[in-house]
Amino acid sequence: MSLRSFKIVLFALMCCLIAAAVYTSVLVVQRQDALKQLARYNTMWIASQAVNEYMRLEENLARTAVPGSVLDQDDVQLRLDIVAGRVNTMANGEFGEFVSALPERKALVAQLTSVVQQMQPLVDNLSKPGVAQQALELLAPLDTPLLELAAQANRFGGDRVIEDQRELIRLHLIFSSIAAGLFVAGLAMLFLLGWHNKMLGGAHVRLRLLADDLRQTSSDLEAANRDISLINAELQTRNEILSRRDRELGTQNRRFDAALNNMSHALCMVDAGERLVVFNQRFAELFSIEITPLPGMPFADLVGSSNRTLKDISARQRGLSVNGSSVGFVHDSEDRAISVSHQPMPDGGWVATYEDISNRRRAEAQIAFMAHHDGLTSLVNRSFFHSRLEAALGQIGDRRKAVVFSIDLDGFKFINDTMGHPVGDALLRKVALRLKDHVCDSDVVARVGGDEFAVLQIDSEAAERTADVATRIIDALGMPFDINGVEVVIGASIGIAIAPEHGTLIGDLMKHADLALYRAKAEGRNTFRLFEIDMDNELKARHTLEADLRNALDRDEFEVYFQPLVSLKRMQITGFEALLRWRHPVRGLVSPAEFIPVAEDIGLIVPLGAWVLREACARASTWPNNLSVAVNLSPAQFKNRSVVDSVLQALVSSGLSARRLELEITESVLLHDNEATLSILHEFRLMGILIAMDDFGTGYSSLSYLRSFPFDKIKIDQSFVRELSTRPDCVKIVRSIAALGSSLGMTTTAEGVETFEQLEQLQAAGCDQVQGYFFDRPQPWGSLQFKLPEAKLNAIRAA
Repeated sequence: MSLRSFKIVLFALMCCLIAAAVYTSVLVVQRQDALKQLARYNTMWIASQAVNEYMRLEENLARTAVPGSVLDQDDVQLRLDIVAGRVNTMANGEFGEFVSALPERKALVAQLTSVVQQMQPLVDNLSKPGVAQQALELLAPLDTPLLELAAQANRFGGDRVIEDQRELIRLHLIFSSIAAGLFVAGLAMLFLLGWHNKMLGGAHVRLRLLADDLRQTSSDLEAANRDISLINAELQTRNEILSRRDRELGTQNRRFDAALNNMSHALCMVDAGERLVVFNQRFAELFSIEITPLPGMPFADLVGSSNRTLKDISARQRGLSVNGSSVGFVHDSEDRAISVSHQPMPDGGWVATYEDISNRRRAEAQIAFMAHHDGLTSLVNRSFFHSRLEAALGQIGDRRKAVVFSIDLDGFKFINDTMGHPVGDALLRKVALRLKDHVCDSDVVARVGGDEFAVLQIDSEAAERTADVATRIIDALGMPFDINGVEVVIGASIGIAIAPEHGTLIGDLMKHADLALYRAKAEGRNTFRLFEIDMDNELKARHTLEADLRNALDRDEFEVYFQPLVSLKRMQITGFEALLRWRHPVRGLVSPAEFIPVAEDIGLIVPLGAWVLREACARASTWPNNLSVAVNLSPAQFKNRSVVDSVLQALVSSGLSARRLELEITESVLLHDNEATLSILHEFRLMGILIAMDDFGTGYSSLSYLRSFPFDKIKIDQSFVRELSTRPDCVKIVRSIAALGSSLGMTTTAEGVETFEQLEQLQAAGCDQVQGYFFDRPQPWGSLQFKLPEAKLNAIRAA
């Protein structure tokens, strides 16, 4: 047994001794307390007290019966109550157990209880003659039994005391025995501990001798191994050098292979003997090589087992190798385009990289098409129409004319409102087809608004043919349209302006065509009118609108409504777009499409925009901190640097954090004075404000704008969203924009979401945010809800 084990056993024995002593002491104390209680409240005392009180009651009754006694009824009643209490004590507790031991005792206590109860009426009438004697006679039969009961209780108590004393003596004997046994065990343990320590000392001496022998032996072995170590040292050094070089070479090879096979470009290196040196997996995949390429393989064999594309490219590369020129070129085939970068090497070989740029070409073509065409009708859009008109105005003269037809559909709004947007969109597509069928191929047909179209004709006889062309268009558009089996009939009103007679500027010519259009609508619709100098009605209405606009801001007629922006990933409201509304005192709510252009023309847009900024920021400062507010800025506000002061003043006065403000601009903002505009945008970015490009896809949509400034968000125009379910090209366009935004690190927001189907398609396309009537219409700030209704969320989850 070890020394540690001995100590543990000794400690355990000591603990047992202490525990036994404590336990025995506790028993002794408890037994002593029991004896004390027995001495004060034992059965002997209860019985003697009960007999004593019983006798005193008889004594008081006897004295009461003597004439002239000083005792009265109350004294007797007191004694009776005391006796009654003693009787109750005898029926309970330890004495109750004593009584229950024998039926005779139990019967005696019951008889005593009955006598006490019978005494109460007698005591109540004690003043009557003979009642006291009657009571004594009632009590007398119990005198002897009670004395006998007291004697039995005395004997019972004495037996209990003797029994407890014996138990106490037994416990003391046990305690003494345990203490003595543990003491003896402790002495024995100490003896064994000393013996064990003596043995350990002897073992330590022997171990020291063995250690000395081992040290001597080790010295001999070290001397013998020194020579071997010297011999092996040089070999080990050389082996380590070789191993390190092998590891480094292996690591470099693995890294090189990993780099090659994880390149997005295909790579191939050929030596001067036209043999394969290096290639990667992408090279074999790109050209569908059927055999396994191996270093040293003739490059011609590799070309022979590939597709036609590599054969054509290698033929061109052979010519470049002969010339020794370094060049990059694009090989176009029917199904894809491959970008090749060819670099000759000094030893006569060459290395080339190959990239499949087919998807990029298609995306660029799609975006280029989107930049110049309307997403719904595939007609050219307003910006492209203006560019063609501008080019035409530069070619006009005395004999060459440019004619602009401004076309507005009569009755379209009713069709769109009553039959729904899908029918309205289908109608617009068919209108576009009819327009193209009834004009010359050289004419330019554009969709410039919701139900507004324009046609541009350029030739020497254009002015003479205006009436015929307008009549032909009106007749064609007046014919019924078959929309999904439903016959739809609309009309068309046309305004015509001719350059140079009616203007030589784009704005003037379009405005005059619009004025002529307003005259045609005012005169009964479904007709055409040529611009005339005296068209004052439209101008008067315009002047009235301008006058009302100038006073509207001072009269507090403008209001800011808010429409929620919803995150598709979290399905939560992340902010609101501020939308301006004009509550005219006579006309009611005036469409922003009607008064915003006028406000821009008369210079009111700058103070109006500053007011919208202040109002939107003030309202947003009361929202939860995680919600942002988006405010549209007009191109006119960027004509001077006051827009920076307006934004800064709105933030300071409201206390709104700059990171919660989002400014939306259209592509037209960047058309004029691009450097100054970009400077302002960069200043906003330094403040922490987010910048979004609004209506992406409907204007110029130049990719150079996205490159010149890092926009935070791209907003897809609602015209694409409306046709997601009916036109596959709209789905492709939205996906392309979403992919473009994702690759540039820009959030993509889709406007005009009205149906759950559109919501699902936008989620699948990869859009980040949406807004539209599906979630909520624009609301005044007092009616805003900052969380989506549970019913809406449940419906989305259920679907």
